[in-house]
Amino acid sequence: MNLILIAAPAAGKGTLASALNEKYNLVCISAGELLRGVDPNTELGREIRDIQSRRELVDDRITNALMKERLMKDDIKNGFILDGYPRRMAQVLAVNDMCEELNLHIDYAIVLNVSYDVALKRTLGREICPVCKKTYNKLTGVNAPKVDGMCDDCNVALTRRNDDNEETFKAGYKTFNENCPAVIEYYRNKGILVEVNAEGSPEETMEQIERIIGSK
Repeated sequence: MNLILIAAPAAGKGTLASALNEKYNLVCISAGELLRGVDPNTELGREIRDIQSRRELVDDRITNALMKERLMKDDIKNGFILDGYPRRMAQVLAVNDMCEELNLHIDYAIVLNVSYDVALKRTLGREICPVCKKTYNKLTGVNAPKVDGMCDDCNVALTRRNDDNEETFKAGYKTFNENCPAVIEYYRNKGILVEVNAEGSPEETMEQIERIIGSK
């Protein structure tokens, strides 16, 4: 089973991808992680870091090449999840070409629907344990730490991502609204779109998805 996750910032793609990986043994492939994984000491790595430092989108030729290389590895034979890719129609067409060339297919494109206000609170309230990587949120009321600023399990101070701020969130949300509606409509017309309400807990979101894809 091969899936695509489509969502605005802070809708919970990463958390859901991990849950799907655990449940169905699907390989999670994040375009962001592929880009961050390029050696920063190489010419390509420096180019990517320079683009990202300006908060601009990395050129599709780079992202598509990294994605194709990743999809050629043997570990995806049981299935994969594309996390945050494709985000625009040019990337959708690239995915189609990759699937045709590599004899792959997409079973479902899953859209995580979440309101602007909820997503913003998730962004501004998100804190992460530097040891166990557990994620907390002090603003949403979901998974708040028992002691403010401290991990429940490791008893160490929680940290925040550098990009968890309102300015970066607004830029990401704007980019999503400019590009992703066409992608969503494309997969709806193909008959493989799954839309779920992602404003509740990760468990509630997962339950909605399992009702649809669980028998696949």
